[in-house]
Amino acid sequence: MKGVTTADRLSHVLWLSGISGVGKTTAARALARQHDLRLYSLDSHTYEHAARLPTETRTLDELWVDTTPTSLAEWFESHARARFPLVVDDLLSLPADAPVIADGPQLLPQLIAPVLASRAKALFVVARPELQRRLVVERGSDLYERTRDSKRALENRLGRDEVLVARMKQAASRHGLSVIEVSEVAETRAAIDAHFLPLLRTWLAGGDRGDVAARRRDENDARLRQWRAHVTATEAGPAGEIEVACECDRPGCEQVVRIGLVEAEAVRAKTGLLIVSRH
Repeated sequence: MKGVTTADRLSHVLWLSGISGVGKTTAARALARQHDLRLYSLDSHTYEHAARLPTETRTLDELWVDTTPTSLAEWFESHARARFPLVVDDLLSLPADAPVIADGPQLLPQLIAPVLASRAKALFVVARPELQRRLVVERGSDLYERTRDSKRALENRLGRDEVLVARMKQAASRHGLSVIEVSEVAETRAAIDAHFLPLLRTWLAGGDRGDVAARRRDENDARLRQWRAHVTATEAGPAGEIEVACECDRPGCEQVVRIGLVEAEAVRAKTGLLIVSRH
């Protein structure tokens, strides 16, 4: 449509980014479920996007050991730039029937600024350095153990995060975007609510929330596709369970279904819904 910009078409999107591990996605899921928003999490589209991007040919040692924190940060930013057009395409293809929370650390300030309808619609949450170190160490990862020097790989990762946070703050400042630094993960949800809920007044005051169940199904299906792709790529068994949103049609339902991949796919094959049993 003539005169309509990408920012206009994405005016219903709230952009949530920041450093990994600080609880943004957990908070975004909770906010979306409580207020019947649509959630678009980049984590749920990693394999789908990777299939459309150049393949990484370097070894884990080359990526995480034979490198520097600055080089790792530049690699992250380069990958984010390559991926961003795919994110925009995904968001433009979604029904605009509800506000959308787009969540992911790859949503860098310099990337989203040109498609923002309002600077208030972006928020970056980062952790204080001591918290970020603790979160990364506590979470752990077999990635570092698969290198020849796991300690150096971990330190490079921590150093990368410090570089990314510094650059994110600088870029956000240039574009007039908000950055919140938390000292504990428990602060993240409150910070996100305080920033975004005032922007949702019209939506929250409305009566009809539309097809809430369809939004939850879309969110869950993206997570299940990502899980299946991970199992295929790593040749690992689909072990364990995850918590997915209840797909009932009740507005404001915050219940979750804990389920394994094979069971969830079996339910889907029967066109069934993932609904909490007591519903």
